[in-house]
Amino acid sequence: MPDLTLMYATHDAFRRDLGLLAAAAEDRGTAPGSAFRTGWETFQTFLTIHHTAEDKVLWPMMRAKLADEPAQLRMLDEMDAEHEVLDPPLEAVEDVLTQGQQQRLPALVAAVADKLVHHLDHEERAALPVVQAVLSQEEYDIFGTEQRKMLGLKGGALYFPWVLDGASGDTQRTALGALPPPVRMIYKAVWRPRYEKRTRAFSQAAA
Repeated sequence: MPDLTLMYATHDAFRRDLGLLAAAAEDRGTAPGSAFRTGWETFQTFLTIHHTAEDKVLWPMMRAKLADEPAQLRMLDEMDAEHEVLDPPLEAVEDVLTQGQQQRLPALVAAVADKLVHHLDHEERAALPVVQAVLSQEEYDIFGTEQRKMLGLKGGALYFPWVLDGASGDTQRTALGALPPPVRMIYKAVWRPRYEKRTRAFSQAAA
C-alpha cells in the first residue's frame, strides 16, 4: 500500500492557497511582483505539475490495473474530465493578469476554487482509496518520480516549504524523513527561510 502523505498534503496546500488567493484578489494586486501574482504563480505551477503527472502517469497506470472494472474506469474518466473543466478558469486568470482587468479577479478565483475543491474532494473520496488498494509503493513512486522530474531542483526547493506550510507535525516528519539528511539541512537553513521571505507579502495581503 503506497504512502499518500504528500498527495494529501499537496491537496491541502491547494485548498490553503485558494483561500489566500481569494483574499489577495480583493487587493487587486496584478502588477509584476504583487502579492496576488506571487501566490498565483506558485499555485498555478504546482497545480499544473500535479495534474500533468496524474494524467501522464498515475491515471494510465490505474487504467491498466482496472481494465476489467467498468465502474472504476468511469471514475477515472471523471478525474480526467474534472482536470479539463479547470483549464478555462485557470486560463482566464492568466488573461486577467496579462490585461490588467483587476476587477474580474475575485469572481475568477471563486470559479477556480469551486471546481478545484470539488475535484480534490472527489479524488480523495473515490480515487485515492483505489490507488492505495491496487498500486504498490514501487508503482506509485513512478508518479512521484515524474513530478520530481518536472519540478527540477529549483522547483523542489520551493515545493517542499510550500507543501509543508501549515501542515501537521506528522505530515512534516513523514515528508522530511524521506529526504536525505543533507537535503533536510538545506530545507531548514535555506529553502524554508527563502520561501517565507518570498511569500510574506502574499500571506499578509490575505491576513
